[in-house]
Amino acid sequence: MVMHDYLYAVVDRLPGAWRPPSSGLSGAPVEAQSTAGLVILRSRLSVVPPATPKTLAAHDDVVASAMDADAMVPLRFGTAVSAPELDRWLVTHGLLLRATLAALRGCVEMDVKLLRLELAGASAEPELDGRRGTSLEVLGERLVARAGVDNWRYRVQGRGSNVSASVAFLVPRAEVPDFLTRIAPIASRATGTAVVPTGPWPAYSFVPPLGSPPRADRPARPGAFEPLAHRRVS
Repeated sequence: MVMHDYLYAVVDRLPGAWRPPSSGLSGAPVEAQSTAGLVILRSRLSVVPPATPKTLAAHDDVVASAMDADAMVPLRFGTAVSAPELDRWLVTHGLLLRATLAALRGCVEMDVKLLRLELAGASAEPELDGRRGTSLEVLGERLVARAGVDNWRYRVQGRGSNVSASVAFLVPRAEVPDFLTRIAPIASRATGTAVVPTGPWPAYSFVPPLGSPPRADRPARPGAFEPLAHRRVS
């Protein structure tokens, strides 16, 4: 039987008081293993189960348990390698993982949801400064302008009257209260849209796809307006 190393996150400087959840995916024990100079949270599984609300929650519980680490790269659900290949996988992705740990150090993700409310006669496509754009995009731009955060991602999902959006911000952990204060006027003045801050979360939105070439010679990519990526947020 081939065993798999199921990977939850790569972390740096877990608090001394950290303890793994009593069980991880499929009830398997969770281990913090130091390999190739990296600490990885993993479970040993014979079979990687499909994504369901239960298995997604089990994955998220392990990742959330390490939120107080000095730095963490949360890995997507389903990240697994055969046990003999773990060292090779970490060596292959080591440069990218270390660069991402450095970029995320001391930071968390704050997600601001933009939920359109049904208002009679409300136009979904107002004109602003001589151009057309959805009201959600306009509101997203205003949030970014007020937030005072360099790294952000705007995402939209749904179609027509069911469209919604969110803006994910990479915020230093100590600055979360100030961040919420800065965006509060946008939330209080929004018309026809609910502005709902959530978090802090693991910084899933700021982890590059594993396998893409590391760009150690360039600063972290600034915010961008892009389609919604797959990401589970409670």
